[in-house]
Order: sequence, then structure tokens, then C-alpha cells
Amino acid sequence: MTKNLSANILRSGAWGLIVLLASLLIVGGCQVDGADGTREQAQAQAVGEVHNFTFNARMTGYYGVGGDIDGQKNPVLKVKKGDKVTITIINEEMMAHDIALDKYDVKSDSVMKKGDRTSVTFVANESDTYYCTVPGHRLAGMVGQLEVVTDSPAAPALASHTGAVGAAGSVAPLGPAKKVDVKDISANASDIPGPIGKRAPKLVEFTLRTTEVVAEMEDGTTFEYWTFDDIVPGPLLRVREGDMVKITIVNPKESKMTHSIDLHSATGPGGGAVYTQVPPGEERTFTFRASHAGLFIYHCATPHIPTHLARGMYGMILVEPAGGLPKVDKEFYVMQGDFYTTHKPGTKGHQLQDDDRMFEESPTYVLYNGRVGALSGDRALKAEVGDTVRIFYGVGGPNLISSFHIIGEVFDRVYREADLISPPARSVQTTLVPAGGAVMVEFKVDYPGSYLLVDHALSRLDKGLVGILEVTGPVDNDVIFSESEAVPH
Repeated sequence: MTKNLSANILRSGAWGLIVLLASLLIVGGCQVDGADGTREQAQAQAVGEVHNFTFNARMTGYYGVGGDIDGQKNPVLKVKKGDKVTITIINEEMMAHDIALDKYDVKSDSVMKKGDRTSVTFVANESDTYYCTVPGHRLAGMVGQLEVVTDSPAAPALASHTGAVGAAGSVAPLGPAKKVDVKDISANASDIPGPIGKRAPKLVEFTLRTTEVVAEMEDGTTFEYWTFDDIVPGPLLRVREGDMVKITIVNPKESKMTHSIDLHSATGPGGGAVYTQVPPGEERTFTFRASHAGLFIYHCATPHIPTHLARGMYGMILVEPAGGLPKVDKEFYVMQGDFYTTHKPGTKGHQLQDDDRMFEESPTYVLYNGRVGALSGDRALKAEVGDTVRIFYGVGGPNLISSFHIIGEVFDRVYREADLISPPARSVQTTLVPAGGAVMVEFKVDYPGSYLLVDHALSRLDKGLVGILEVTGPVDNDVIFSESEAVPH
């Protein structure tokens, strides 16, 4: 058509040019109108229902506002493919929060003041994870799921994005998560035997069961742990200086490995490990005198020893000095460990141990009490204003050293390297805890709020290492107050 119109110009001069331009405008206009109309019609057909979800945003999670999600923490948002979704967050704290979904390439603005709100909007086409991108917030509990339902069942996803820590690179996707043998692998930080007090020395007996179990390392991600009594860390054993301690190790017949125990508090060959190499289906017992007061690590000492520790097979024994410890209001039991897997945090499926990473001392996860989120949400450490808090803190390793710090607190007393005999250090900001070592810290909480437990090697936040101490009670302006509202810079 264009060739014929050009020929007409040559024959008819200016009049032909006018006709040609008019023809092109008519043709072009029809094409554009038709294209726009088709596109708008397709978009209208593609978008189904409209959903408006609202969350209150706190460090511990997103809390639903209104409707079916009211009051729920990190609720599953169920929509259909093609639905239009808007998620609004309202900041409930004087700290930065946002919300993002990687598969949709959407991220809200950060809200920094209490009461501020921000939103993301998109058309649903596949399930995804929503989370806060502020470092440490996702792993502290600000993460949930968008579930997109289609008319026909789709094949299950084998892997998902890794959020703030980046993609898994060229590593092959994982298979589906395995069936869980243990519902929650993480030891409850508040589950601690009571103080010994001023009793005389006596015989104290413990039985520990070694297990090889599959449990969630984080939501949707499983790992095979090796444990004492199905928890990481194993139970806190509490005795008195001078006690005779009788330990029985039971290894179920279902186990594949021999297991044992080495208690750093025991003086003698292998700390007891030479007496407790227990094959599957058997048990061993030995007795030692707890002759040194302190807080000591115990762990499996069956070759290959680093592998047993890297799967969570450690705990602590507290040997109180004669006369006991000073009275406090709250005690907590926390252990840090490094884990070596084939994929980074956030990858869904069943994680395998990566022996090369362990050899290179380059963990993918660094965790409190064996699991992402073990010290947040319902498992957060809880105290009231005015309480004196004591934390028994250890590092199971197998490799990393910890720079233990609580953001917004100062340790009033630090019993360095768990020396419970010497006078404690005072007013310490951060304390160093070696692999296979421990510390006892005490401090009074003076002001309400959420305080983060961290290793001040802060990149480990992105590997899962964060806990929360939630303090409730009255505000005291003699401690701290704001003369103006926080504003972004």
C-alpha cells in the first residue's frame, strides 16, 4: 500500500501528498486504537478480584489488621491468579520497616516513624514470600507467604528466592523438604532447671538420648540434625561444685552413627568420650566429679567430630560454685552454632551438609539454638522493666568465634569465659566467646522495647543469627527519651 501511495505522489504533486498523509494518519490511527483497545481489554480480563491487605509492622512480624487475617502474625495471603493485590503496612515502632516480594519485583518505601504507612500493588500470578528488607528484620520474624491458587494444579516449586542474601547462583535447586521427625528442633531458651542453692554435694544422674532427626531449619527448609534429646542445644545440665555426676548415653537402634559425649567440665580421658562411644542400639554410663565451678560445653566426640558439632550435637553443663549463684529474676539458655549447607538461607527444600564449606570454615547459616527464628516470636526472651536478666551463652561451633552483643543494652556483669569464681567484669558492651567456650552475663532491664541479640560480626544477621529480648513495662524518661520524632536522612 505504501508503494502505491508513493507512486501517486510523483504523479499528482501536492494534492497527492495531502492524500497520502491523510491515508497514513487514518491507517496508523486505526492500528493504534485497535492495539490500545485490545491491550486494555486483555488487562481487564486478566485482573480478577481486588484484595487490600493491611499489616501492623513490628520487629517481631507483620500482624494482620481486619478481615480474616485480623491479629494473625505473618498470615498466609490466599488469592487467585489474576487478582489485584495491595499490601499496606503501618509502622508501629520508631524504626525502619518495609515490605517486598522478589518475584514481583516490588518493594515499598521505608517507613521510619510510628503510624507511617506504605504499600505495594501487583497482579498475582505465582506464590511468593513477602518480607522486610531491613537487615536482620526478616530473620527476626518479618516474613510470610503469598499463596496464589490456579484452576489447575501446578508442579510444586523446588526452590525459591533467597531474599536479602542473594540467589543460590549456579547450584542446582533443592528437592522438596523432607518429612519432619521433630516439630521444633530449637531448645526453648527459658526451659532451664532451677538454681542449686546451698545444698551439700551429692550424686546427680542424667540420661541423654542421641538422635538423628530431620527438622525445619527455617520455614520450608529441612535439615538432618544430630542431637541430644531432639533439641539444639541439648539440655542444660545443672549441678553443684563437688557433685558426682553420672551420665548415661543412649543411642537408639534407628541411628546410623555411633555417638558419644565429651564434657569440658570432666577431668579425664576425652572428658568422658572414651567411655561413651555408643553404637546404635546400645548405651554407656560413666561418672565424674564436677570439681571446677563454671559454665562448660559438652558435645559429641565421635570422629568426624566437626561433623557432629555442625549438625547441632552440643549443649552446656552449669557447675554452680558452693553456695550457688546470686539471685536474678530471669535466666535464659542460648547457644550459637555454625551450619554448612549446599544452599544459602531462604532456599526451600531439604538442605544437605556441605563438607567443603565446613573445611573452609565458611558457613551458610549461623544460628541461635539451631533454627532461624529460634529466639523470636513466641520463643523471644521476655522480661519486665526492673528485672535482672542472666544469660548462659555458649558457642557450639564447630568453628566460629562470637562477639556477643545486645543492641541497646550494656552488660552490668560479665563472667568472662564462664569464670564463676573471679569477680566479673563490669559495664561491658560486647564480649568475646570462643568456639567451644561460654560466658555468663547479667544486666538489669530499665526500659521497654525489643532488644536484638547479635554477634557483632553483623553480616551473620543475613545467615540467621538474631534473637529478640522483649521488655514490657512503664517508660522512664530518666533512662532515654526523644526530643523530636525520628526522621529519615
